[in-house]
Amino acid sequence: MKAEGHSRTEPMRVAFLVQRVGPYHDARLRAHSGRPGQALHVIEFRPQERVYAWDPIGTTGGYARTRLGRPEDLEAALDQIAPAVVVCVGYSDPEIHRAVRWGMRRGIPLVTCSDSTHEDEPRTPTKELLKGAVVAAFDAALVAGSRSDDYLRHLGMSGAVRFRAWDVVDNRHFEAGANEARRAAKALRNTLALPDRYFFCSARFVAKKNLAGLIQAYGIYLKNAGPAAWSLVVAGSGPLDGALKVQARTAGVGDRIRFPGFLQYQELPAYYGLAEAFVLPSSSDQWGLVVNEAMAAGLPVLVSSRCGCSADLVHEGENGFTFNPDDPAALARVLGDLAGIQPNAREAMGRQSRRIVAGFAPETFADGLTAAVHCASERKPRRRLLTRVLVGLLAARRPGRDDS
Repeated sequence: MKAEGHSRTEPMRVAFLVQRVGPYHDARLRAHSGRPGQALHVIEFRPQERVYAWDPIGTTGGYARTRLGRPEDLEAALDQIAPAVVVCVGYSDPEIHRAVRWGMRRGIPLVTCSDSTHEDEPRTPTKELLKGAVVAAFDAALVAGSRSDDYLRHLGMSGAVRFRAWDVVDNRHFEAGANEARRAAKALRNTLALPDRYFFCSARFVAKKNLAGLIQAYGIYLKNAGPAAWSLVVAGSGPLDGALKVQARTAGVGDRIRFPGFLQYQELPAYYGLAEAFVLPSSSDQWGLVVNEAMAAGLPVLVSSRCGCSADLVHEGENGFTFNPDDPAALARVLGDLAGIQPNAREAMGRQSRRIVAGFAPETFADGLTAAVHCASERKPRRRLLTRVLVGLLAARRPGRDDS
């Protein structure tokens, strides 16, 4: 277990538990670190997790960090920090359940950060009853948006203790990077071997991102649009990498789709900046942070109606369109519709994207987390027997990738 820069100067210590600090977490945590009255000490309980191939975050900005070597070190880390409040990213990991059990035993208030929605996974009455019992352990929540807020309400959490916004990105990073790319568009396009006009998609290459459906829809769009059709650039990596490339070749669209691989945080803005529009076709997605990125970069967006962010970030016809991810023809239609809009109108849609996403910024996260922690600290935790028993049983599980 390695502790980094632990500060005891602030009056309220807050332990913040996350599997691994990535660029998005770091931007949020840096924004919060400037707020008075609360000092974050981040615990990475799976620092070697590689679901995302991010470069490691080195120096943190104003928050302390502990990286666990073993899950068994979690309780000792919490004892050492002695937080007044514990904040947990999600509520499904065994390590989170251990932290919740630790907090309940000591009467420490608990906050969850959640972007789960009704639509992102199959729901059964029994599972929802048990999940509600786990959620009842938390005294406050930071939610991503309206759908996740509604889901926690459904699970029994009062509106008085739900705050926003959890799912934000560093808008300035993507806006500035995209603007810089546009200023050097010709040279950069040659360097990156990017087409003159393209739809951009960035996603993990896993089934729920529905990239196979996107390739199918793109084939329909390409046939309808003819020589004037835009190309498609799909960035990312994952277990379906080979299968998707074979699909593109087999469908006869391989020469119009580019797969640049996984792009690091500093590489992404250029790809947004040189694109005409962004598309996310997920069949299931709790939120979809790449939509925030694209909007901050000033792009119109095409977003699956199953993405949690679609309810808050996509204003139909103003900055983009939603579509049914199960219907490739419907996606092909919106690809064609957007490509057919006059350039000045598309630019206006991109400006509207930036205005909308301005309400989802690291500062918004800092405001929400500050309020949630303050709310939780003022409550007297009262956990019913079912919650205590269920959390105890869940905390005994062994950690694994399926819990992420």
